[in-house]
Amino acid sequence: MITICLTYFRSLTLANLRAALDSVRCQDLSRVARLVVVDNNTDDRREEIEAIVMSGFTIPVIVRSFKHGDLTRTHAWSTNMAVRDAETPWVFCTRADYILDQHAVAKFWAIADAQGDDWNGFVTSNGKHLHACVEDCGTLDLRTAPGVEFSYTCIDAGVWMARRDVFDRVGGLNERLSAWGHAQTHFQYKLHAAGTECVRINETLFFHPTHGGERDLAKAHADLVNIGMTARELWERYDGTRPY
Repeated sequence: MITICLTYFRSLTLANLRAALDSVRCQDLSRVARLVVVDNNTDDRREEIEAIVMSGFTIPVIVRSFKHGDLTRTHAWSTNMAVRDAETPWVFCTRADYILDQHAVAKFWAIADAQGDDWNGFVTSNGKHLHACVEDCGTLDLRTAPGVEFSYTCIDAGVWMARRDVFDRVGGLNERLSAWGHAQTHFQYKLHAAGTECVRINETLFFHPTHGGERDLAKAHADLVNIGMTARELWERYDGTRPY
């Protein structure tokens, strides 16, 4: 069984959350035990968030809303908090700024299912950055939407599935790595270094709409360059081979 963990944070809007959840509802949820949504310090009221999250799901849903005001608690913190509520052997992690292909969960699970009950692996796929805002994105026709492959998909996974005990064994995501992309890349490195088998499905199974304005992907890349380390350089500095 799987727990789906979805994080929602300050640079996003309720439109992002609604679109991400719509794509989760499109999945085969027959092997999903629960959905955990973490609201990390957004300006939206808990009641607004719960109204969107609780609508239309046939599986148990947990909403954790944290209005802590601590800007050092970034996406790594959100993910670690979401996984704490997982009581299943596997966790499937995504974010409110990603829209899943309707077959994403089933295809991720098929990889794990084929390996047997004792497999300790990690599964991800390719992602695509869409040159469209979330309001313009439908959940079922994204494969034909204009976009380019993420430049970092070879080493960084925005959407992934791993065994809960493997996640715990490597200490989850490093909350001291707050820049965009770093914590997830480091997490994958830790898994690989610990002997975890990492599998990337060679399909585009998640999509990232443009945030717009200061939230644009290009600005995020520029911010990484300004601190002297890109996501790709982070992996290289750990002196490890790529897992895929």
